[in-house]
Amino acid sequence: MNGVEVLSEFDPNLELQRIVFDFEEKPVLIKCLVDNARINIGGATIKLIKGAEFEVPLWLARLLVEEEQAEIKNMKSFDIPYMQTILWDEGKSQTPIELDPDFYPVVSLQIEELAKKAETDPYALRDRERMEALLKDIISKRRFKIIKLSQKVGDPSPFIKHLTPEELWLFKKLREQLREWEESLLDCSKNNPCFG
Repeated sequence: MNGVEVLSEFDPNLELQRIVFDFEEKPVLIKCLVDNARINIGGATIKLIKGAEFEVPLWLARLLVEEEQAEIKNMKSFDIPYMQTILWDEGKSQTPIELDPDFYPVVSLQIEELAKKAETDPYALRDRERMEALLKDIISKRRFKIIKLSQKVGDPSPFIKHLTPEELWLFKKLREQLREWEESLLDCSKNNPCFG
């Protein structure tokens, strides 16, 4: 169609990218560490004044921190004891416990930061490995529950209220796939050859 590709189906990769994009667009408070630096963003210019605090999207804050021009003041973080508590509580619950909606991207950023520090700090390497192991265990426990929930009949809303955006996406995708699979087995016209 005039050289334009039209997506007729839901693209799961694009949906996951949208979730990451939404996280990166969230405003965070930064404190400027330099004076008179100018940052060009699109058509706008931001002038940094040492000591000034203001909100910018997370992606921009990360760039400014990387260039040592600012520090993030109100970034969420989840330490190892907190993650151990989550894992413990998750093991005791039949349904997913409540997690911060930004849990996965925040922990991923923390692991990324620890990986950078691990180049010079052996303690950071150990912490990164512990965080990765805890995150994998949490994912495993929650994934099992999401699979079970996707098979439930009826209104799932009381059971999925504590899912993060990434988990809710997985739940919806699994539920849709299971429904389509079941319909294909029940509707002989969708299967060829059809043996009756």
